[in-house]
Amino acid sequence: MTTKIAKVGNLALHVFRSHFLRVATLTEDPEALRHLLASVSSLTLNDVGLQSPFTLPPPHQLNAPVAYMHITENEVFSMGMFILRPGSRIPLHGHPGMFGVIRVMQGSMRCRSFTPLSREPDISPIPESNNLGGTTTVMWRRASASPDLTIAEPYADKLLGVADDSPCLLTPRLGNLHELTAVDGTVVFLDILSPPYDHDLGTRECLFYREVDLPNSNEVKYNSRLFIDKANIPF
Repeated sequence: MTTKIAKVGNLALHVFRSHFLRVATLTEDPEALRHLLASVSSLTLNDVGLQSPFTLPPPHQLNAPVAYMHITENEVFSMGMFILRPGSRIPLHGHPGMFGVIRVMQGSMRCRSFTPLSREPDISPIPESNNLGGTTTVMWRRASASPDLTIAEPYADKLLGVADDSPCLLTPRLGNLHELTAVDGTVVFLDILSPPYDHDLGTRECLFYREVDLPNSNEVKYNSRLFIDKANIPF
């Protein structure tokens, strides 16, 4: 681990330790968060031990659209690198109760994020502007037919690239579902998650989703809201 990566790891530990203890709270030290994001922004491929430009082995040697390189993980955060082949995609997936920091170091990619709507405020509250009456109630009646079906509202649709002033910051409560699509060449990005996924206890699993159209749903006018359903792991 290089000195710059070690510094980022130490900052992440400091910033997210309070979040690990109390999930609903953003960092209690905004200045430390800004320092972390600035340090992440300064990282290069060389700092993570990769040559520039970086390419994956040809498909006949490594037949995978996406590769992951582990850097470090503890009870507070995990950090690693994702590599996406040109045109490849990490499908819609969630980060339950987690913060995420994404820093693109090569290429550019599209990030579409959504906020899952729920009546339980401790999971993912419905924004104040939303109204549970009318057509939204109709959507909830449809969603209640399947335990894996829910309603999501678009949060952001942006292009992430090397020249961005600051990394993309995801929070536990807004834009917590997202999909990533390589737009320009081979994409390499740093990914920090806090707390890390926990598949052993099942408290923070990486679940994938797909957009679905329900039968006879064309009469439901819900603006840009959509139905999503759990999907099989794509890799």
